[in-house]
Amino acid sequence: MDFIVKKTDFLRELQYAQGVVEKKNTIPILSNLLLETTGTSVKVTATDLDVSIQCSCPAQVKVSGAATVSARKLFEIIRLLPEADIHIKSSEREWIQIVCERSKFKLAGLGKENFPDIPSQNGKGILLPVVTLRYMITHSIFAITQEESRYTLNGALLLIRPNGLTMVATDGHRLALVTRNEEMVGVNTEVRILVPKKALVELTKLTGEGTTGSVKFTNTENHLFFEVEKRLLVSRVLAGQFPNYEMVIPRDNDKKVVMTRNEFLDALRRAAVVADEQSRVVRLSIKAGQVDISSTHTDVGEAREIVVADYEGSIIEIGFNAQYLLDFLNVLETERVSFELRDAETQGLLQPTNHSEYIYNYIVMPMKI
Repeated sequence: MDFIVKKTDFLRELQYAQGVVEKKNTIPILSNLLLETTGTSVKVTATDLDVSIQCSCPAQVKVSGAATVSARKLFEIIRLLPEADIHIKSSEREWIQIVCERSKFKLAGLGKENFPDIPSQNGKGILLPVVTLRYMITHSIFAITQEESRYTLNGALLLIRPNGLTMVATDGHRLALVTRNEEMVGVNTEVRILVPKKALVELTKLTGEGTTGSVKFTNTENHLFFEVEKRLLVSRVLAGQFPNYEMVIPRDNDKKVVMTRNEFLDALRRAAVVADEQSRVVRLSIKAGQVDISSTHTDVGEAREIVVADYEGSIIEIGFNAQYLLDFLNVLETERVSFELRDAETQGLLQPTNHSEYIYNYIVMPMKI
């Protein structure tokens, strides 16, 4: 293998691959990238066996071939090289030589025959709008559970229907539900898939700001395929039954509080400083025209904030995990937010007040205070 590539092009693809490579891996080959020359380009592949990514960039190929090399070391070297052409070639003894102007490196590689095979996709696939998919991921991914033992909650449920898309994520204490109604060409029946969290994280990178068009989605019995421009993300299917999320949505919350999003967010941030570090609980005392936010910690002290609100009902005293509320408020773009409640023991429903093309519901279970 022998090729020349521009630093900017190569570094961009290596950055996408870094997120897939496991930092602590007991299988040495999974810490490596597979470099393959194909015609007028070089293909970069990374995998941890659950999630894989394939990227490519233009290259001047002198000798076709393939080799594996440490993902972290290659990235660090390429990142620090000057803005110039980079000459990379491999020897028969698995050594990788990197030359750029007056810099020269030699890295040990591993046999490419040990690198896992990446599944191949079949079929025409479904085109998912990039902007819609990115919005749904960023507005729900924080609600995915951190507990690995709760296997079916380690990802988000993606529903693809003929008339729109829905994404749902939950950890059992809160639930984020995002829907957009739009025609999905070529979709005749509902498609339900569980997408692992790591795949969602990598998808947000591939669909980053400035990316337009569509994501081509295909799936097999065991794998999901997301193709963005010339990059392919492959993920194992997250098996299991996702909870019936519709049962969690409160239907009888008859008390509605409307606040300015920034005021509510800033007050919660300040109150959370004093809140218990484990429970993160804050007390909301909701009364006519205002919401009192307070927190106490026996070893630290106490805090109280007052937020002006549109509310005329009876007084409600209720507790919530401050971090759960902050996660929702941090991703909102709207100026005002509504909070629908019934009593101190019923889950609350938060929504942006503007009527955008997205229907965004966030449900949070209350805490004892």
